[in-house]
Amino acid sequence: MYQSNIKTSQHVWEKQNLVTVRRRGKMFDEMVCKNCKMKGRRHGFEVVSVSESYKSENVDLCPKAKTIELPKQVKVAQCSAFGKAFANLTPNSIHVIIAPPNGYKNDHTGVWVMGVGESVKLLPNEYVWAS
Repeated sequence: MYQSNIKTSQHVWEKQNLVTVRRRGKMFDEMVCKNCKMKGRRHGFEVVSVSESYKSENVDLCPKAKTIELPKQVKVAQCSAFGKAFANLTPNSIHVIIAPPNGYKNDHTGVWVMGVGESVKLLPNEYVWAS
């Protein structure tokens, strides 16, 4: 079984059953992606278990997900992170979105900007689009 993270996979998971199913002492919800029709079972709140008959890259990222248009700059609303790398992320400061480190991406989970000496990720509730 593959594991699809609900927050980062860009699948639009929809619950198919009205009441949570209980089989062999385990409880789960039947889930189907609205975009690509992938099927799986959700046992918790963040992960959907998907059959290995699907391609692993399609499990990690929905093949029919719409691309997200990102602006070139963001304006910091508030940053709750701490540490010297976050010292320049003050309210109302404007930062250019940069290429994320290997293995990461700029998407609906946040964007990468340059902190003090290293790249840092701003979460969606910490910034607004700068014009």
